[in-house]
Amino acid sequence: MASDDDGQERPHRRRRHRRSSSPAEPEGSRLVAAIVVGVVVLLFAAGGWYYYSSNSPAANALAELRSLPLVGAVMADNPEAETRLKTAIREELDKPTQGGTTRPLALIADLRRQYILPALRGADDASVVAAVAARAALASYLQKANPPACREFAAGGIQQPDRLDSEGQRLFRNVLQALETAYRNGRATGKAMPTASRAEILDMLREAGFQKIDFDRLNAFATLSTDIACEVELKVDQVPPKLPADKRGTFARFVLNN
Repeated sequence: MASDDDGQERPHRRRRHRRSSSPAEPEGSRLVAAIVVGVVVLLFAAGGWYYYSSNSPAANALAELRSLPLVGAVMADNPEAETRLKTAIREELDKPTQGGTTRPLALIADLRRQYILPALRGADDASVVAAVAARAALASYLQKANPPACREFAAGGIQQPDRLDSEGQRLFRNVLQALETAYRNGRATGKAMPTASRAEILDMLREAGFQKIDFDRLNAFATLSTDIACEVELKVDQVPPKLPADKRGTFARFVLNN
């Protein structure tokens, strides 16, 4: 296990987190940038699912979005969100974006911030742990069946999930469904659950067995090979069962809310 006294564990990027009497921790923001690729990635990928499918007319594109777990729930719960999506889809089909993020995908990111994250902050331990477990199942399958897609998932999201094989698509939808369950749970409670600081999250990673090499890989995530990047993603998603029961939900909630 990595030691607080090991200076080589120090990050080389911004936002270092320190204990009051210890050397630098592995960078907390690295967790957000590399291993926390939960809701926003999956929503982007879900938006991409319709957009890369044979130039659907606007009505068909909206119907495809509505049929997706989580995305459809947000649309049903928030009519204003569906109206905005309809407008973004129509504008994108009329005048496709030439570079950068398409209008629907950019809007989905806004909807994530406006509707999804507040709900997930109130989701109970069981639902958020299940959502991270679904991510682990997808990563585990892709690690063997489709390493490039696994690396995409680890680095920022599967851009074209419709190109996964049937099992990959099933597991992808399972992730969305698990996130929808957590979203609905948190929306029903209407209150935020306790959260953890990044320093506490780093301690949980150590408690789950992370060694110096794991923190080094997190800090250099962009340079990792396909196989290693996928291994890192899977190892993070497999953390909750390795923690004491009272910490599992806190860790999973951190992953899904950053």
